[in-house]
Amino acid sequence: MLREETFSVRTTAREQILLITPDVQRALGAMTKGDGIATIVVPHTTCAISVNENADPDVLDDLTKALRALVPKVKFAHGEGNSDAHFLSMLIGCSLSWPYRGGKLILGTWQGFYFVELDGPRSRKVTVYVNE
Repeated sequence: MLREETFSVRTTAREQILLITPDVQRALGAMTKGDGIATIVVPHTTCAISVNENADPDVLDDLTKALRALVPKVKFAHGEGNSDAHFLSMLIGCSLSWPYRGGKLILGTWQGFYFVELDGPRSRKVTVYVNE
């Protein structure tokens, strides 16, 4: 049976990376105490989700600067002016599949789930799915 839990993320800048590990864990824990693979999805085309280091807060600023450096100043045809965000979202990805045991995410010592805003500030949704 497919189950899902959705939570909101509010960003305050055009490009921002936010730790969402506690939110993902809460959503997962509300659905299961078992073992399996969860799928975490951001149903938007100008943001992404990733797993990265959660120990040093400087990493988030470094990653944001590096993402910005990936897209040179080019003249995109898309009238909304956010084709750079669409491109970066496509590179990073809008979903992850991740194992859990006993209803808890199996993460490495330094790993955390991150919501990657590329065209904010906005209110976004993240959905966690399990199939048990």
